Amino acid sequence: SKLQWSSAISMMVFAWLFAAFWSVMPLLGWGHYDYEPLRTCCTLDYSKGDRNYITFLFALSLFNFMIPGFIMLTAYQSIHQKFKKTGHYKFNTGLPLKTLVVCWGPYCLLCFYAAVENVMFISPKYRMIPAVIAKTVPTVDAFVYALGNENYRGGIWQFLTGQKIERAEVDNKTK
Repeated sequence: SKLQWSSAISMMVFAWLFAAFWSVMPLLGWGHYDYEPLRTCCTLDYSKGDRNYITFLFALSLFNFMIPGFIMLTAYQSIHQKFKKTGHYKFNTGLPLKTLVVCWGPYCLLCFYAAVENVMFISPKYRMIPAVIAKTVPTVDAFVYALGNENYRGGIWQFLTGQKIERAEVDNKTK
């Protein structure tokens, strides 16, 4: 069934409120922001070791990495099963979850490690890498969904070359 506007708007509002909640919490005292190691922008302060900080890191990792990862895993497995039954594979169903793990996994591991150990012995340049990779997720996701969807791929190909791809050609390329 098609997504209704009311559902889409509700999901969008939820996503913005969810993001705002986790962004504001360090400003209200749960967690703490500080400059990134190279002082280019801000991130979570890894040097804190108090209970307030540790509970924030674990909650942040659970609600922003593990639960979304589990939801993506189950949802895309369901989509994959449907594709398997119909024999029509529209996109790689494992790619979005792999993107989440590759982009957010190192940052989540650094947060967990910072919650139990002092990370200040790690070079600032190396501590900054997971945060930078995590910040690339919106761009990477845009490419994953745009290039992973046959309609977008066909549109991009037509835009770049001026040639329209026939439906059968698109189906053969995705199999």
